Amino acid sequence: MTSPSTDVDMPVLAEQARTILAGGRRALLTLPCANVRGWAGLIDDGGEPLLIVGADSPPVHCAGAGRRARVDVCGHNGERLVLAGVLRLAPESTDDLVDRLADLGRTISVTAGDVSALRVLSLSVDDVLICLPERAERADRGLGSGRAAQNTATSRSRPAGPAAASSSRGSRLGRSGRGSRRANTVRLDGRWSALGPARRVDLSSYALTEPDLIAAYAPDLVRHLNDEHAAQVRLLAAHGVAPTGAPQEATGAPVTPLEVIGASVTSLDRRGLDLWRVDPDGARQVRVAFSAPLDEPRSLGRELRLLLDGTAHGADETTCGTD
Repeated sequence: MTSPSTDVDMPVLAEQARTILAGGRRALLTLPCANVRGWAGLIDDGGEPLLIVGADSPPVHCAGAGRRARVDVCGHNGERLVLAGVLRLAPESTDDLVDRLADLGRTISVTAGDVSALRVLSLSVDDVLICLPERAERADRGLGSGRAAQNTATSRSRPAGPAAASSSRGSRLGRSGRGSRRANTVRLDGRWSALGPARRVDLSSYALTEPDLIAAYAPDLVRHLNDEHAAQVRLLAAHGVAPTGAPQEATGAPVTPLEVIGASVTSLDRRGLDLWRVDPDGARQVRVAFSAPLDEPRSLGRELRLLLDGTAHGADETTCGTD
C-alpha cells in the first residue's frame, strides 16, 4: 500500500523522481502480458523513458500491441522509481535517436552487436511511484529537503541494450494514475538497502518539475573532482560549513586552506556539494553552497571557478589584514 504524501513533500518527491530517471542508464522492464522481465537501455525523454531493446525481443511485440508495462529504475543512493503505462514503438529509429543524442553532446554505447539490431520503445507514463531508503525517508520528513538520482531495468532475462544519457526537456504527461506497489529492498554497491513504503507522485507535479541534472550525473562528477581536482577540492573544503541540521559541535572552528589535511567530495546537487574534510580538529562533513542553483552539468566548472576565485580573494584579504 502506498503511504500518503503531504502537499509540502510533493515538489521534493517529484524532483527526486525526475532526477532518478534522468540519471538512469538501464531499467528493469516488466511485461505482465508476456510474463517477461529483463534489462533494457534507458534514456530520459522529458520524464518519459525511452527503452532500447533487441529488435526481435518480446518487448517489441508487446509495444506493437500497445500493452501495459512497468519500468523500475534505481537511484544512486538506493532510491527506486517505478513507472507504469502503455508501451509503444517509438516513431524514430535507433539511428535517428543516436543522431539526435549526438546533437545534444551525448552518445549511446552498445556492449554487443550493432545499433541497427535494436529498437526504441516509449512508455506513456500514467503512474509514478517512488521508494526512498528508510534513512532518507526519515530525513525527508524531518528536514523537507531532498536529492536523488540513477539506474536499472529490461528486455528478457538477457541484456537488451546500451547505456545512454538523459534528457531534461519538458514532460509529455497529463493522465491520471492508478494501481499501487509495495516497497521492497534494492541492491546497492553489493549490499541490500531497506526501502520505505512506496509513495505516489502526483502526475502534474512530475510533469512540471525539472530534474536535478547535477545530482543525476553526480557519480561521474564526484569521481572527476576527487581524481582530477584534489587540490581545488581542498581549497573549497576550507570554506565549507556544517550542513543544515548538523549538531553545533560538528561545525568546528574556521580553518585556512593550509590547515586542511585532506578533503573528498561525497555528493553533489544543483545547490551545492558535500565534502568530508580532515583538519587539525578531526574529520567532519561540510557543505559548500553554490551562488545560485545550477541548471546543467556544464555550468558546474564555471561555478567552481567562481568559488575558487572567491576563496583566493578572501585569503588575500586575510593576508593583507595581518601585515
